[in-house]
Amino acid sequence: MIKISEFIKIIENLPLLLQYIVPGYTSIMIVSFALSKKINKKNMVLFGCLISYVLLSFISLMRIKWFQHLPNNATINSALAIILGVIISLLISIVSQGKWFKKLSIKVFHKTLNDDIWRDVFDLNNGSNLKVFLRDQDYYLIGHLKNYEEKGDDSWLALSAFAKFSKNTNTLCENEPEYLKDNTVFIVVRFSDIENIQIF
Repeated sequence: MIKISEFIKIIENLPLLLQYIVPGYTSIMIVSFALSKKINKKNMVLFGCLISYVLLSFISLMRIKWFQHLPNNATINSALAIILGVIISLLISIVSQGKWFKKLSIKVFHKTLNDDIWRDVFDLNNGSNLKVFLRDQDYYLIGHLKNYEEKGDDSWLALSAFAKFSKNTNTLCENEPEYLKDNTVFIVVRFSDIENIQIF
């Protein structure tokens, strides 16, 4: 049974322990979210500790010049490390999604940082126009990419300004509304139902 005095010591030392986990873990979460990276949860704690240690080292160096007036305790150091980690994570996310960085990555490494092909072929800033061919259907869809989600077999694609076209005649399907000039109406398609997509 844990004595109350031991429990109080654990609570008092919790900020010291968390300062070596939380800043790095927060940084990894931001980068993995921004870049749609899937990171093994077991590795996140280890990498979080390593990144936290590096961030705290930078904070110690920055204290010499800029943060001398702040109290030197675990809570303040953790807060500064989290802020620094968030700034660095956002910068990494912004730079790595730049077109020039993608071109450099392809030239040097023959690949991008993206885990899925969609982030490489879809223009997420300006949008992409898609021709979506569905399995076992006699029509295809043309529309403007609005959004997509990445959930394995249960991933979906949303199109705005869309219409259904006959595969045989390449004309608008009869008795089907067309919304080619309407960006307020969407159609959502499951990726697993798609045979292929043309992007233009």
